[in-house]
Amino acid sequence: MPVNPYFKDYSGEQNLVEDLTIEIIKTMGRDMLYIPREKYNQDVLFGEQTGVNFNIGIPLEMYIDSIMGFSGQGDIASKFGIEIKDSINFTISKKRFIQEIQTRLPTITRPREGDLIYFPLAKAIFEINFVEHENPFYQLGKLYCYKLVCELFTYNREDVETGNTDVDAVVSENTGLTGENVEIETLDKDFEILDFTETDPFSEGNY
Repeated sequence: MPVNPYFKDYSGEQNLVEDLTIEIIKTMGRDMLYIPREKYNQDVLFGEQTGVNFNIGIPLEMYIDSIMGFSGQGDIASKFGIEIKDSINFTISKKRFIQEIQTRLPTITRPREGDLIYFPLAKAIFEINFVEHENPFYQLGKLYCYKLVCELFTYNREDVETGNTDVDAVVSENTGLTGENVEIETLDKDFEILDFTETDPFSEGNY
């Protein structure tokens, strides 16, 4: 016997489920900022980007899956000091992502690993580690949302200038952890301790 064509893979039912998904996220979720990563200065030799910018933050509602609190390894005392390994999962609507993100940035067709999410309640920035696009699994033959697996963002001298005062304030508070060493820079200017022009065997001074 064939399946009922009026329920499975029927666009009317699929649109209803999608609209309900968006309504639930808007009702029970929170407004976040989606901050896309922009790369520049590609290292041809190693195939990696030496420069990263975060210059725009786009509002988008998200549902917080981790309702019992942050998961992950938590706060760890290591030889490098206190490390915070909080993680959190968000759910966003595929349709709303297209409306808010892709229409403004056509090259971004889906949430990307490496992009950032600003969580206003915790005043914290999280990095997307993985994007699951098949959960829930094909309800009525269609996918309606993305699940974002995120971890607290570790600053590494990235340029974050979104124009949002809250986001930029969080970055400024953490910049000192990985900021520039003023003492070494001062010594370098006086004694040129970082000058390898005479003994540079790799770039012949063209570094």
